Amino acid sequence: MEMTIGQFAKLTGTTVRTLRYYDKIELLTPKKLNKNGRKVYTRSDWELFQQILILKHFGLSLNEIKEQMTDQKLNNRELLLVQKQLIEKKQAELNDKLEVITRMERLYKIEGISEEELNEFAFIMLDLFRREKSQLQIWEKHFRNDKEILKEIKLLHKPEYKEKMDRETWYLIQAIRNAIQYNDAASREKIQEIVNKMNNLFPAIRNLLNLVGNDHFLAKYKHEFTIYFPENIASYIYKELKTYYD
Repeated sequence: MEMTIGQFAKLTGTTVRTLRYYDKIELLTPKKLNKNGRKVYTRSDWELFQQILILKHFGLSLNEIKEQMTDQKLNNRELLLVQKQLIEKKQAELNDKLEVITRMERLYKIEGISEEELNEFAFIMLDLFRREKSQLQIWEKHFRNDKEILKEIKLLHKPEYKEKMDRETWYLIQAIRNAIQYNDAASREKIQEIVNKMNNLFPAIRNLLNLVGNDHFLAKYKHEFTIYFPENIASYIYKELKTYYD
């Protein structure tokens, strides 16, 4: 079996440009020359190309493929195990992103909320959702010796619980926006009503609120709790929660 680069490209379903690039980086370099002094592809080159395709399918970069095929640092079983772990990690990351999008879609379906209103604070909600997993892990670690608080925090992993808290959090942000805009008693009463409902759903809010004044905690985890909030709304939320619990 001897083929020119064009013939080999057709056989393997790739392009001449790709094969020339593989040759340039010494990933797949034909060793045999025809009578005209041009490189030709042989059966062994075809076998190497199949190995490249398989390793690409499992997510290895061209540099990683070259390294693996040259040095054989890992046997096939070890290589598959490493790739499995990488794929599982990537799959978990994609599932987290999908959950964030799903939760946001659910808010858009709540009756009585216009899309324009939600768009105004969409990035706030998205930021809250994307940070939640790491924040829960931090809270669980911080309160690991307090079984009651830990029990409440673990509730936030449940989808039905998340849905309720998402809805109330959105209502709270909307109510605070109105309170800032109108500064009337009705708006402030609405905030207290929502905070009361959230407290009934999740009494541990008070304990989490106290962490705002914990310098040691903030020094260690501030980067995980710097939420995408307009400053006026963030200050108002803290003030209202603090007033409620005091």
